[in-house]
Amino acid sequence: MPQLLPKSGQSLQVWLTVLISVLVLATAAALGFFYYRAMQSQLTLAQHNLFRATSTLITSNIEQSGAGAAATTNLLAHSALAETYSMEERVLYTGQLVAVLRGNPALQAVYMAYPNGDFFLLRRLDDAARQALPDAGPGARWARQLVQQQPDGVAEQRFSFLDDALNSVQPELVLRRVYDPRQRPWYQQAVASHGAAATEPYRFSTTGLIGLTYAHQNGDASAVAGADLRLLTLGTILRQNLPSAAAQMAIVNTAHDILVSTHTDERDPRPVKLGESAPSALATLGTQWHPGTAPPAVIEWQGQQWHVAVSALPGGSHQQLVMVMPEHELFAAGRAVAERAAWIPLLILLLMLPLGWLLSRLLSQPLRQLVAASGRIQSLDFSDSSLPPSPVRELNELMAASEAMKVTIRDFIGLSRDMVAENALEQLLGTVLQSTMHALPAQRGGLWLMDGAQLAPSISRDEHEQPLQLGNLPLDDALLLDTLAASAPQQIAANPALIPVEMRSLLGEDTRQLILLPLRLESQELLGLLVLASSESIAHTQSGHRINYLQALVGFAAIAIDNRRLASALQQLMNALVELIAGAIDAKSPYTGGHCQRVPELAQALAEAAHQSQQGPFAGFQLSAADREALYIASWLHDCGKVTTPEYVVDKATKLETLYDRIHEIRMRFELLKRDADVAYWQGLAAGEDAARLKEQCQQQKAQLDDDFAFVARCNLGGEFMDDADLARLQQIAGRRWTRTLDDRLGLGPMERARLAGIAAPSLPVEENLLADKPEHRIARSGADTLPTDNRWGFKVKVPELLYNKGELSNLSIRRGTLTEEERYKINAHITETIKMLHALPFPAHLAHVPEIAGGHHERIDGKGYPRGLHGHEMSVLARVMAIADVFEALTAADRPYKPAKPLSEALQIMRKMAEDGHLDPELYQLFLDSGIWRHYAGRYLAAAQADVADSYAYRPRQSLHQH
Repeated sequence: MPQLLPKSGQSLQVWLTVLISVLVLATAAALGFFYYRAMQSQLTLAQHNLFRATSTLITSNIEQSGAGAAATTNLLAHSALAETYSMEERVLYTGQLVAVLRGNPALQAVYMAYPNGDFFLLRRLDDAARQALPDAGPGARWARQLVQQQPDGVAEQRFSFLDDALNSVQPELVLRRVYDPRQRPWYQQAVASHGAAATEPYRFSTTGLIGLTYAHQNGDASAVAGADLRLLTLGTILRQNLPSAAAQMAIVNTAHDILVSTHTDERDPRPVKLGESAPSALATLGTQWHPGTAPPAVIEWQGQQWHVAVSALPGGSHQQLVMVMPEHELFAAGRAVAERAAWIPLLILLLMLPLGWLLSRLLSQPLRQLVAASGRIQSLDFSDSSLPPSPVRELNELMAASEAMKVTIRDFIGLSRDMVAENALEQLLGTVLQSTMHALPAQRGGLWLMDGAQLAPSISRDEHEQPLQLGNLPLDDALLLDTLAASAPQQIAANPALIPVEMRSLLGEDTRQLILLPLRLESQELLGLLVLASSESIAHTQSGHRINYLQALVGFAAIAIDNRRLASALQQLMNALVELIAGAIDAKSPYTGGHCQRVPELAQALAEAAHQSQQGPFAGFQLSAADREALYIASWLHDCGKVTTPEYVVDKATKLETLYDRIHEIRMRFELLKRDADVAYWQGLAAGEDAARLKEQCQQQKAQLDDDFAFVARCNLGGEFMDDADLARLQQIAGRRWTRTLDDRLGLGPMERARLAGIAAPSLPVEENLLADKPEHRIARSGADTLPTDNRWGFKVKVPELLYNKGELSNLSIRRGTLTEEERYKINAHITETIKMLHALPFPAHLAHVPEIAGGHHERIDGKGYPRGLHGHEMSVLARVMAIADVFEALTAADRPYKPAKPLSEALQIMRKMAEDGHLDPELYQLFLDSGIWRHYAGRYLAAAQADVADSYAYRPRQSLHQH
């Protein structure tokens, strides 16, 4: 243990008196900071109030300017002009409209739109209007536009340019173009309100000036009077209400078109987007603020921060008032006050600096060294280093505790690392006992673990590493009852009369005391008992600390032991589940037999043979514990995808078999045709026809039907190859017709009814082919059953168009075997389902290659296998091992009802050819033969008649042409 540093110096409380002066400085600085922040908040609030006032002022200006325009449209809507019907009548009111414009200088144009689409407008020719209407002469003061709708849908427009005396200065301009005032927003708003309406500010399409349109309709079907009002004062209002010289303001619409701003001329007719205006802070805001989104609170322009404020104009308008202001101007006043107030804490700092310097000189040096020592402990650097004494007593005590903590942590970490590093339970128990004996120290020790209602000895040793003879400890022993009831370790004298017989072998000639430490979990569940024999009496304080340390170590050991036992139990459970799944797959169908249970034995034996190879291609192959576990799981679950394969597909014995053999349906149709022959015979007799001829004809028909059915029945078996003549006869038989009088849609389940939903039902009775391929026999493949070419598993398989084809003629026409293309794909798909299922399991990192091992047993070395079409170099050794084990078991299995078991000679000959043809790995197959795995397997699983090979030399593959 480290030597304690001297506990000298003054109390820390003395130094705290000195530190109060430092707090004064911190308080002054904090008050200044919060005062400055309060000033910022007040300035920001004031600017926002000014911003809102400007928005209200603009709205008020618009409302005041629009009052006269609204009155003008009201008068026009009620004037006789609204009741005119021809251009000639409307021209007479030109003088009246000129008088209206002269009396209202803010009005740019007045007009009348009629329900039939006619339009009469008089416009003031100011500078903006002249730019938009270049045909007006220099003497023109007014522009008159008369629009009359034509039957062909094109409006006739007449433009006249008048002087102050209302005389034409240019010939009348006549245009034909599509224009209908009834489609304009101001017209539709007036009609919808049946009275007055006003648009929001916008740029006029003719002049490009900013303004509003006021409209008024008198009655449901009368004309609509309108007036365009210019808003030339908005820019002035914005400039007059700028909070600072550098601030910028603008009015924009929802599309971020600038209607007016402090940096643009509202008389300029060109529309400008906020982000496309001349370089400014507003333009920078427009590039970062998109329509429909919230504006940023702060932007950066010309190296400065600019604060952004946006507010909708009052009165339900869709226009927004936007302001940007540089931060240095916004907080200029607050910054000036803060700079003046900063002198106060500065003066305090100058007064406190000498005192702080003296204080830091006394305290900083030992503190820095203590921090450095703590940093080394934090970095798990437990090298010895001495710390100088400090004038503060509490610092000395802290440094002493730091040294003691360093030693304790170092020892505890070392012992804990030794415990955690042990994977096997027996080795872990030995590490626990050795570590605790060293920590006490103790000369002897024993460890008991719970076993039912008693403690069973697990491990023991003396100072010479020799085991001791210990016995089972009953839990009702008086000593144990006291020990297990106490919360702290029990220390008892080495008196044989007090110690149970089962632990007396722990006593030695020099043993003075026994330490009993129960191993408990957090749940207080008793896991075991650790007993240590010491040659010295543990009574003084330092030894008491050692007991506490030992108790903490035992608590960690209990957790480690419980975790190791739990991990072992979980591993056994997982293995049992894996074998349970494999057994269920084998039991699902007689066609799989014990395949899933025998393949693992072959695969694991071949992998071990490769691991033990000292020369040849597998001399460098090493099989780790993780590889063994992965191979175990992969071999047992290599066919787990078969749980998704329907049994009636796997067990399909005839071509027409589904959930039942449909040959029975076809037999009944033949029976019906034979009854029809009998009916025809009796009907002919009743009609007076020749009885002999009728009877001969009936017998011939029935004989032919018997022969045809016998042929169909043979085709159904699938045992013989179907040639073209057989298929032609099958087509001829299928063409026979029989009559159905009952509805074939009655009594069906929901899925079959759904397949028939889109197929029209024929009228009964109906004649049908004897063998049919009906639309409902073609079962479509759903999205869940499809497999895209770019699937994440890398499968390279051809997916049939249909999920199933249950057509009778199609199934009977299978040339060899009983399976259709769709059914064969479904059976082969068990390997893709295996890979999908295993990929879905959250395997830990060391088992991540389980799907690759299990999914490779149908791949080929030459890349012609499935489902991924991998070549040999793309497959792991264990995946190639699985392929050999799978093939050998399948060839020699004797529990398959569809095929006889092959003898060893035939099975090895087939596998030799598969190795030479690039199907199996020839080097692994050579190892399979040389290691004698086939012989051991045959002695355990094959019948005596199958074991017809004594030497495998003749079945060795020739040099393979397929390199991998």
